[in-house]
Amino acid sequence: MAGSDGAWFNADPFAGISTLFDKADSLLGICAISYRSFGSGNAGSYLGSMFDLTGRPLLALSILLALAVPALCALLWMRGATSRRAKPRRVWGAVRLLMLVGLAQVLAISAVALGVNRSFSFYTNWSDLWGSTRQDSQIKVNAGGSVAGSRIEALPVPIGGSQSQADALVWLPAQYDDPSYASKRFPVLMFLPGQPSTPQALFTKFNFGEVASKAIASGKVPPFVAVIPPIMIDPPRDTECTDVPNGPQAQTFLSDEVPKAVVAKYRVQPTGPGWSVAGWSTGAFCAAKIGLTHPTSFASAISIGGYFRAVQDRTTGDLFGGDRAVKQRNSPLWLYKQSGLRGLRMLLISGKQDRGSWPSTSKMLAATKGDKGVSYVDFPEGGHNFHNYQAYLEPALVWAKLPAPKAP
Repeated sequence: MAGSDGAWFNADPFAGISTLFDKADSLLGICAISYRSFGSGNAGSYLGSMFDLTGRPLLALSILLALAVPALCALLWMRGATSRRAKPRRVWGAVRLLMLVGLAQVLAISAVALGVNRSFSFYTNWSDLWGSTRQDSQIKVNAGGSVAGSRIEALPVPIGGSQSQADALVWLPAQYDDPSYASKRFPVLMFLPGQPSTPQALFTKFNFGEVASKAIASGKVPPFVAVIPPIMIDPPRDTECTDVPNGPQAQTFLSDEVPKAVVAKYRVQPTGPGWSVAGWSTGAFCAAKIGLTHPTSFASAISIGGYFRAVQDRTTGDLFGGDRAVKQRNSPLWLYKQSGLRGLRMLLISGKQDRGSWPSTSKMLAATKGDKGVSYVDFPEGGHNFHNYQAYLEPALVWAKLPAPKAP
């Protein structure tokens, strides 16, 4: 899978195992929460949240069972070793023991898978896991996601070449509704999620509303509008943000249709110096590609845990129609080698232990060495997950140098 909220084709799926127990809350603490939840009469809602695919209770339960079943196996083995029961009963006991050993292995693998999934957000719910999630579902705006007067909205964006539309999440800073800014147009950051993921997941995992609001309040960043569109417009296919020959036009959706919809509805500056594009994981690959392909529409491109070569696998299908030239035009590394930045500024953020990003990022850094338009962050430890990259969101916003809101 090309980038499961990351470049999964090149990632180490067990990179997060070392933090599995760190990320699970204390079992005793969870038991206490369970008791309070049932005691308050919210048993139904508790059971629903307990079995949430990315929830702490399910992860903790799986760890508990993964530890308990091997202990039970050991107990049964010791009892069987000292038993003098008839042979048929001993055989049945051995069969039960083997079944428990198999169950222990399944539970251990499940605990690891749940922990890795929780760190990487490969699948955000059970529907996502079974492939029944549709990306054209309505965004549920949660007022709790706003900070200090900021708010989020859902913006329907038509998907060219089809009768469908996709909802983009739009974040408006508190200043957007401030009367003193009523005649001003705001700069825009387009932030692209990974694959598979959603705008809501990206917004939440990066704590975007709080980070952006604090950066604006501190004066480090001017007030700006953010738009977070989905990158999967033909689910469940992973298009890698490509204009597929005779297929979905995913790059055009992001580079043209999303900006048009935002400019048409909100007081924002037109594409150009007032727009920047950023992305996480597969979204970072898309951001680099879109920035290098449309340098007059975006002043800067920010890659957070991204990669720089076009990918094609069983989740993408044939993206390039068998045409090598089309594949090259969808590779940021090739685009840079052919034409350079062409006025674009680029920031690359990658961890040296991130096997899904660093090998490709290091090649991009080598190709851009000496180019003053390229900046980078290479942190020494940590894998491909939100926890390791979220801290770099504010520095990235500062680096983008978005212009201040201004009159038309």
